[in-house]
Amino acid sequence: MSLPGHRFVFTFFATVIILWLVVMMVVMRHSALPASATGPMMVVFEPGTPQDQAFAAIVRAGAKPIRETSFGFIWVVDGEAGKLVSVGALGAYRELPISPVIAGCVAVADAKASEAFGL
Repeated sequence: MSLPGHRFVFTFFATVIILWLVVMMVVMRHSALPASATGPMMVVFEPGTPQDQAFAAIVRAGAKPIRETSFGFIWVVDGEAGKLVSVGALGAYRELPISPVIAGCVAVADAKASEAFGL
């Protein structure tokens, strides 16, 4: 029994998801702070980074931890973006139009894509 309607729904769903991921990567890329940026910012570490290691990296960078998000690998800090990246952060972001949880996941994917494809 052939169900052509299901094929359409699957294709439509896959297209929406792929389009959403592409848009989110563009938003994250444009939201990333330059290395010279200072002040309050969201810092994303590799998922699975223990909270104490992320906290230690923030302190080593000379930044002031403000708060931790629901995930231990995403922190809000006051510091310099370049120093935070040099101690292991994947990126630093400010004023994102999306929640920190989604932003952190997309930032990780963006960092991995940049490494893999040399972007």
